[in-house]
Amino acid sequence: MQIWEHRQLDVPENEMEQVLQSFGQNGWELVSVIDETIDPSRQTDRRMYRLFFKRPSAEAGTAD
Repeated sequence: MQIWEHRQLDVPENEMEQVLQSFGQNGWELVSVIDETIDPSRQTDRRMYRLFFKRPSAEAGTAD
């Protein structure tokens, strides 16, 4: 059975591309996004998103 590690990160919209590229290069897969912006009319540099990532755990092991 595959063991996964997980991370969540709050990211402003203007940093999204950089964060996605960096995490992807390190083996993280984006699995979900939540818009955490309280006021959706805010400018794009003020919008916040919570990103959820997963990747196979570095700890080799099987759990059956």
